Amino acid sequence: MRRVLLEMHRAARDFYERQLHELPDGWAAGHLRERGLGGVVADETWRIGYAPDTWAGLTSYLRRHGFGDDDLVAGGLATPTINGYLVDRFRDRIMFAADDIDFETVGFVGRARSGRVRYLNSPTTEIYHKGETLVGLTAQRGKLFCGSIPVLVEGPMDALAVDQLGGRWAGISTCGTAVTRQHAVMIRQLSLANQIVVAFDADLGGRLGAVRSLDSLTEIFASVRVAELPPGLDPAAAFQESKDGLSDCLGSARPLVEFAVDVELAKWDPVLDHVSGQVNALRAVAPLVRQMPSNRMAQQIAGLAERLNLEVEIVSREVLSPVVRRGAKPRSGRRSRGVDPVLADEPDRGPTP
Repeated sequence: MRRVLLEMHRAARDFYERQLHELPDGWAAGHLRERGLGGVVADETWRIGYAPDTWAGLTSYLRRHGFGDDDLVAGGLATPTINGYLVDRFRDRIMFAADDIDFETVGFVGRARSGRVRYLNSPTTEIYHKGETLVGLTAQRGKLFCGSIPVLVEGPMDALAVDQLGGRWAGISTCGTAVTRQHAVMIRQLSLANQIVVAFDADLGGRLGAVRSLDSLTEIFASVRVAELPPGLDPAAAFQESKDGLSDCLGSARPLVEFAVDVELAKWDPVLDHVSGQVNALRAVAPLVRQMPSNRMAQQIAGLAERLNLEVEIVSREVLSPVVRRGAKPRSGRRSRGVDPVLADEPDRGPTP
């Protein structure tokens, strides 16, 4: 079945690509041009396509090429109606191929025009699992082999925008904010540069998604940085406003772990006027600070002391003594060596505010 599904997805990719080329004045090609991405229509590395605004355009095409209805449903390319008819899953959408670690097209992501759900992914199938596929992996592998720095983005349009910046950056989309270890492995196997930049949307979901990606990416890459876009923009929108502006954002990316500290501390802002809030905030970010290089760690400790209104010695002890048991009573009634009474006597923190 896997072989059949892979062949069917290659046929579907060819169909979508042909549809886009045959409609140069359609909304899909026009939308790409409006976003400054018109050149990718003819770019054979990206293989961008278009799902026509018909009920069964792809279904009929695949049937004519020998694929059965069971194959179409199993591959997530068609959906049965209550009347038993098969209709295309993707209709009237710009189509992007989702690739696995072997550079095989195993699914699709469709980008709709305004007024509809923006992105629609293939459903989970025998060959498609979202956490094991990326958009742009095949298209960008030549650049990655030559040393371009991978830039991880949410949407396929964002990946296209990053690619247009030239040889320094290679845009790759996770089709969302969930980054898995497999994603990191797939990119690292191609990347000459042992570093990666996360450029998720400049909204709450994007910030939290970037923080959640920290563990998966730092396990695989030596340097993990985050680009902070202007508020409310994604990379594609930033590119449309200013190509140089997006390039500058990527070039000034800072360590993701430092960004994660700031995001975590922001959660504690409402209670930082109390000692308990200050101490619990410190405990929340201490594991992140321990991941920093020694020179950055020293700067971060000093910054935390000022921001949390705590003594530098207190912050240093909490960061550098991860095995301190909170609330443990010292033997013989004496204070435990190296444990500040403020930290030792504080109760365990509750849920993050």
